[in-house]
Amino acid sequence: MEKVKSVLERRLEVVRRRKEAVLREEARLIRLARQKRDVAMVLAKVKKEKLALMAEEAKVLRALKQSAPAV
Repeated sequence: MEKVKSVLERRLEVVRRRKEAVLREEARLIRLARQKRDVAMVLAKVKKEKLALMAEEAKVLRALKQSAPAV
């Protein structure tokens, strides 16, 4: 059981790092969009990826909570 938890914890850490990188990229693209640059398509892709990462993070968190021993 402990091995499963450590794998899930590592996966959660990876997802959180990717989410942080995507949030930074989104902020950069929003700044570019405010400067009237053509970044709409890239920004749409980044927003989709952000939503997918948030869903994956929630899924891993649920799995971690379910694998935790009842107190």
